[in-house]
Amino acid sequence: MPLREPDELKQSVSLHIGSSFTSAWESVLLPWFKEVKLASLKNNETIAVATPFPSGVAFLRSKLLEYEIPLLGVKFITPPRLRELLLAEDAFSLSLREHLRLVLAIAAESAASRISANVDLAAIAKSISRSPDNLLRTFDQVSAAGLNFQDIGAPAVREIIQEFQDLVRQCEFKLVHEADRDALAAAKSAPPRFSDLLSIGFTAKHWPLWPLLQAAVSFAKRATVVLEYPREQTRAADESWIGTWEEHFDSAAPIPDRTERNRPFVHLNQPAISETDSASRREPQFLVGLNAIEQAQAICAIVFKFLAEKSCTRLGILFPRAGALARLVSEFLTRSGIPHHDAIGHLTPGEFEEPSWNAWLHLQENHQLGPVLRFLEANPDSMDGLSIQEVRENLRWVYRQILIDDINVLREYCARQEENQKLVQIAKLLRSIAFLPSKAKLAQFLTETKPIFCKLKWDNRWTEIDRLVQRWSTASSVEFSRAIYLRWLKEILDSFTIGRAPQADHVYSRVHLLSYCEADEHEWSHLILAGLNQGEWPQSQRESGFLSDEEIADLNARATRRGKQGEGHSVLARDKTFLLSSQDERQIALRQFSAALESAEHGLAITASLLQESAPERVWNPSELFSQAYFVARNAPLSQETMSILREKTTAWLKDQQLFESAPVTDTGIDQTRIAYEARRNADVPFGEYEFALREPIAREITLAATEWQRVVKTPALVWLEKYLGIENQESDLNQWNAATGTWVHDWLARVAASEEKNAFVDFPTADQMCDRIAGAAERFRKTVVDLCASAGRPVPDWWNSGWNNAFALADFLASKLAEARGQPRMAAEWRLESPQLLSLSDGNKLRVRGRIDLILAQTQPNDSQLAGADIWIVDYKTGSQKPLTPPGRTPDARAANLRKKLVRGDAIQLGLYGLAARELGAAEIRLSILSLRTELDRPQLEMTALAAASDFWSELYRMQETGIFGLRGLIRNEFGFNPDYPLATLPIDKEFLDEKWVLTHPAFADDEDDRS
Repeated sequence: MPLREPDELKQSVSLHIGSSFTSAWESVLLPWFKEVKLASLKNNETIAVATPFPSGVAFLRSKLLEYEIPLLGVKFITPPRLRELLLAEDAFSLSLREHLRLVLAIAAESAASRISANVDLAAIAKSISRSPDNLLRTFDQVSAAGLNFQDIGAPAVREIIQEFQDLVRQCEFKLVHEADRDALAAAKSAPPRFSDLLSIGFTAKHWPLWPLLQAAVSFAKRATVVLEYPREQTRAADESWIGTWEEHFDSAAPIPDRTERNRPFVHLNQPAISETDSASRREPQFLVGLNAIEQAQAICAIVFKFLAEKSCTRLGILFPRAGALARLVSEFLTRSGIPHHDAIGHLTPGEFEEPSWNAWLHLQENHQLGPVLRFLEANPDSMDGLSIQEVRENLRWVYRQILIDDINVLREYCARQEENQKLVQIAKLLRSIAFLPSKAKLAQFLTETKPIFCKLKWDNRWTEIDRLVQRWSTASSVEFSRAIYLRWLKEILDSFTIGRAPQADHVYSRVHLLSYCEADEHEWSHLILAGLNQGEWPQSQRESGFLSDEEIADLNARATRRGKQGEGHSVLARDKTFLLSSQDERQIALRQFSAALESAEHGLAITASLLQESAPERVWNPSELFSQAYFVARNAPLSQETMSILREKTTAWLKDQQLFESAPVTDTGIDQTRIAYEARRNADVPFGEYEFALREPIAREITLAATEWQRVVKTPALVWLEKYLGIENQESDLNQWNAATGTWVHDWLARVAASEEKNAFVDFPTADQMCDRIAGAAERFRKTVVDLCASAGRPVPDWWNSGWNNAFALADFLASKLAEARGQPRMAAEWRLESPQLLSLSDGNKLRVRGRIDLILAQTQPNDSQLAGADIWIVDYKTGSQKPLTPPGRTPDARAANLRKKLVRGDAIQLGLYGLAARELGAAEIRLSILSLRTELDRPQLEMTALAAASDFWSELYRMQETGIFGLRGLIRNEFGFNPDYPLATLPIDKEFLDEKWVLTHPAFADDEDDRS
C-alpha cells in the first residue's frame, strides 16, 4: 500500500461537545452539511456520516430534507458498513459469529475430554460446549478492551480460550477487534478514505467501537466528531470516553446553546428542579392496558390524538425490544392507514424455514421413534409409497412390543417379520434414512451431509453451506460431536429476516417506532414510552459468570490514566478500551430513558400492561421508571390499586374514542363458535353436536374393543374422536412402561396353556409347568431383544433389563396365584372373540364388541368352540394393583348398588362384556374375576347373573353405539396428575356442568358419590 505524501499527512480533526442535539444541529451539523453538500460530486471523494443505528440515519435525513439540503454524494453509514469500507478487500476475512461459536464449542468439548479427571473443570467445559455464546461474548468484550484473556478467568476457561485461538488461527479467521486495530494501524500509512467524516451519536455505550472510530477519523482528511456532555448516571465511563478522544486528537470545543429548547418533561428526571421552571412543566399521560393488545390499542389511540395537534411534527414510540407489543402497534397503525417507520420490525421466515428442515435436525440428534415419524410426515416424498398412518401405527405397535424406540432396533425388528410385508417395507424405508456420524471432523461431516441434502432436494441449502465454508472447512483436524455440528448448521442456515408492512416502511413519516437503546440523539415533538413493566426496561442485567463486575471495575481502574490536560483528565491507556459491567449497562439504560424524556417537546405518554403475557393470571408490576414518573407527576405512590384504576380509565377512554369498535359480526363461522361455546356450558340440556356427539346416526357400523368400552365412561370424548372421526393424538406418550409391561405379562401368561390352536381347551398345568413355560417365554423374548440390539450395534439399555425383570417377576407372581385355582381341570388362554362379536341384550338389541379373553377355566370340556353348555370361570389379568371386583354389602340390594357403581365408574365393564360374550357363545354358568397383585383366585368375584341384571346400563352402551352421542367427562388438563391428551382447542368446562349433562345424556350412568376411592 503506498505511503502518504507529506502534504497528505495533514488532517484536521475537530471535536465538539454539547448537551443536546438541537444546539449541535444549529452550531455544528447544519453548517457542516451546508459546507459538504455536493462536494463529493465535484472532487469525486467520499464524504461520510457515521451514526450508531439506522434510525439515526433516518433522523438526519429527515432533518436535511426539512432544510432542503441535497444528500447526493453523502454516505450515511453505521459501524458494520464503516468497517467494510475501512477493511476493503480484507473485510471478507472477518469470521461469522456462527463460525466462532462452532470453533469455541469444539475447543470446549476437546478440553472437557482432556480434563475429565477434574470433575468441576470438565463440567465447566461441557457447559461451554453446549452454550458457547456467553463465553464468546465475554472474550469479545475483553479482547476489544485490549486485554489478554489468559490473565483472567478460571484455568479451564483459559485452556479453552487458548485452544479456541489456536483453531481460529488454523482457520485463518480474523476477529472483529483484531480487524479494527489493524485498520487503525493501517491508517498511519494508507491514503485517506474520506475527504470529510462526521461522527455523531457515539457515547460511552460504544466503547468497544473505539478502535474502529479512531481508525475512521484517522482515514479522513477532515473529521468532525460530536460528543455529549457526561450524564450523572454514567459519569465515569462518559468522562473516560470524552477524555480519550481529547487525548488522541484535541480538546473538544463546547457547543453554545443559542436557543433554549422547550423541555416540559425534564422534571420527571429531576424532581428537585427549581420552581422558576414550573411554568413550563407539562404532565404526561399514563395509560395502562389489560394486556399487550389493549396497551397497543391505547398507544394507537394516543397516536391519533397527538397527530391531531398542530405542534406534532415528529412522534416517537419507544419499546424495550422487538416483540408482540411493537408488532401489534404497527399492525393497528397499518390498519388505520397511518404511515409510519417501524425501525424494529419483526422476524419473518425465509426460504430455509420449513418444518422438514427442523424435523431433520431433530431426527439427526435423536434417533428415536417420535423424531422419525415427524420427519417422515414433513417429507412425504420419502415415504416410498407408504402412508404416514400406516408407518405410525405399525412402528408404534412394534415399540409397544419391545419398548425400545431406537430407530436401528425398530428397523431390525421390522426386517425380521418376513411374514408381514408391511413391516418389511417399513424396514426398507427406515434403512433409507441416512444419519450423520456421532463424531467426526468438519470436512467429514460436510462430506456426509452433501448426499443427504441432494436426496432431500435441498440444493439451495447445500449451496449456502458450501459458500460459507469453502475456504476453511479442511483447516481443522479436531473431531467433535454431531450435536455441535447440527447446532452450527441450524445457525448458518437461519434465513429469518426483519420484515415490516409496506405502510410501516415510510422513513420520512411523522411516526417512528424504535427501541429505547436507539433513541439517543433524536428529538421529538411528541413521545410515547411503551412497555414499561418490571423487567422490560431497564432489562434485568446479570453479571457474567466468567468476569464479575468487581473484576471489571479493577481492570478499568488499572487501564485509566491521567491525560495530557492534567488533573481530572481521565483517559484510557493506549490500545485499551473501557469494559462495561452489568451495572454500567443498567446505568446506560437509565441514561437513555432520561435522554428520551428530555427529547419530548410538546406531548408525552407512558404506557404499561396490567397482566403478564406469559402468565395472564399474574399482575405485572410497573417498572421503576414508570413508578418514578408517576410519583413526580402526581405526587402520589403507584400501587396495584392505582394501576387497576388507570386501567379502568384507559378502557373507558378507549371506549369513548370508538377507534377499535368491531363492526357487527356477519361471519357465520364466528356466530357458530359462540353458539357452540354457550351450548357446551348449558347444564340444562344433554350433550349435543358440539360435545363429542353426532347430530344424527351414521350408516357405518362402529365396533369398540372391550377395553375401549371400559374407557367410555372415563374419557368418552377421546374414544369418540378416535372411533367416529379417526382422530388421535399424533404425539402419543412414547414412555409406555405400563402398556409394555402389560403386553409382555399377558403374552407370557398366554403360554401357560402350551397350545397353538385357536380357542382350544387344554389340561390345567401344574404349578411347576406354569413357571417353566412362563420363564421360557420370557427368556426367549429377552434373547430376541438382545439379538436385535446387537444387530443394530446398540447395547441393551440397563433400564430395559430392569423393566424385563420387573415384568417377569410380575408374570411369575400371577402364575403362582393362578396355580391356586382349584377344581378347574380345563383351561383356554387368549380366547379370541369374533370381530364383531354380537351381544344380545335383554331388550333384543345387539351390542357389538371385539377383543380376547385372557383366560377361561372350565370344569368339563365344552362340546365345541362356542362354549355350549359349559360352566366357566373367566379371568382377566391386570398388571396393576386393582382391587377385587367383589361388591361389598351385607344385603343383596347393597351389593347390587355397589356393583352398579363399579360399572358406571368403568371398573367392571370389560369383564362384564366378556361375560355377555360367553353367554352369547352358549355358556351355562358364568363367573368372573380379575387377577392382580391384590386379588386371589380362591373364589369367583362376580356372577354374570348379577351383571346382567343391570340391563339398563348395557342398553345405554348400545344407545351410545347406535347414536354416536358420547359427551365429555373428567378434567381436560390436570395440574396434579396425569391425564390423556385432548386436542389443544378443547376448552376446559367446569366439572359440575359436565356431571349434570352426563346424567341428562346417559341416565343409566348416574353416580351420586364423588368419592371414588
